[in-house]
Amino acid sequence: MSQKNKPSLFTRIIAIALMVTFASLSAFAAQTPLTTVVLVQNNAAVTAGQLTITFTACDASNGNSFAATGREVLLVDNTGGSTYTFTVTSVADNLGRTDTSLTTYSVAAGVITGIQMKFLTGWVQSGTQNVYLACSNAAVKYAVLQTN
Repeated sequence: MSQKNKPSLFTRIIAIALMVTFASLSAFAAQTPLTTVVLVQNNAAVTAGQLTITFTACDASNGNSFAATGREVLLVDNTGGSTYTFTVTSVADNLGRTDTSLTTYSVAAGVITGIQMKFLTGWVQSGTQNVYLACSNAAVKYAVLQTN
């Protein structure tokens, strides 16, 4: 390339900055929020379909989140033909510890698992009331149930 056609230092810096910016945007992609289903109490008159629980496919690219109050139960349904994993993202508690017991938790094909998210310390993301989830495949589906 001749000196005449060579990009200027400023042009090269701008090009590199744009590449870094675009590459890092996916790292800051917002999690897809899940809708929480508030369970109907057993002393309420119910109508047909009112007790239906709908699962939502996980967002394998951006992850998912739900607003936590400590009254949630997370159900995870592996609708795929292989074992897949999900992760509940832990954050440091007041002693700086993280919990990895829900990191890449395996769920066999056709199995539904569940965990009560009662204790939020170490799970709710800083500055929010959100719990973050990740999955290895979109065949993993979530339902977040909330008790009254």
